[in-house]
Amino acid sequence: MLSDALRAFRETFSPPFRRVMVISVGLTILVLALFGAGLQWALAAMPAFGPDFAGGWVDAILEFVARFLAVIVLVPLVHPVVSLVAGLFLENIAARVEAEDYPADPPGRDQPFWQSILVAIRFTLVLVVVNLLALPFYLVPGVNLVLFWVVNGYLLGREFFELVALRHIPAVEAQGLRKRHGVRVFLAGVIIALFTTVPVLNLFAPLFGTALMVHTYKGLAARRPA
Repeated sequence: MLSDALRAFRETFSPPFRRVMVISVGLTILVLALFGAGLQWALAAMPAFGPDFAGGWVDAILEFVARFLAVIVLVPLVHPVVSLVAGLFLENIAARVEAEDYPADPPGRDQPFWQSILVAIRFTLVLVVVNLLALPFYLVPGVNLVLFWVVNGYLLGREFFELVALRHIPAVEAQGLRKRHGVRVFLAGVIIALFTTVPVLNLFAPLFGTALMVHTYKGLAARRPA
C-alpha cells in the first residue's frame, strides 16, 4: 500500500497531470476566495449595537467571535471545495493512470459528464455535513486529528474507490469488492485524509487520491475470481 501511495504521489506531480492540476487548483483557489469574500460581506452586514451600548465592547466581542467562527467553519470546507472542483477532472486522471500503468488491461468507461458533476456535488455535500457535525470534536486537542483521519478516511476511501471501480464493473460489484476489502480501502482512504491535512498539498489531494485508488483497485481486482 505504501508503494502504491509513493507511486501515486510521483504521478500527481508528473508532467501528464500538470495541466489538470493547474486548472483544478486555480478553480479551487477562486471558489475559496469567493466564499471567503462572501463571509466577509456577511460579517460586515451584521447589525451593530453602536458605541453607546455597553461602551461598544459588545460589538467588539461579537465581531471577534463571528470572525473566529468563520475561520473555524472555513477550514473544514477547504477539502470539500477541493473535491467538488477536482471531481470534474477525476475521470481524466483515472484514465491517464490506467493508460500509463496498466496498458494491457481493458480501458475503463468514463462516466457521463453530468453524472460526474452530480457525484461530485453529492460527495461534497456529504463531506460538508459530516465535517460540520464533527466540528465541535475537531476543537478538542489530541482528538481532532485522529477523528478527522478516521471520519474522512472512511468517506474518502469509499468514494474514491467506487469512483474508480465503476469505470470497470457495475455498482453492485464495486460495492461488494469494497466491502470484502474494507480494511484495505479504509487504510488507503486514511492515507488520502493524511494528505489533506498538509497545507498546500491538500489542494492536490483528490488527484492523489484518484491515482492511489486506481492502483488499489487494480491490485484488488487481480485477486477477484474470474
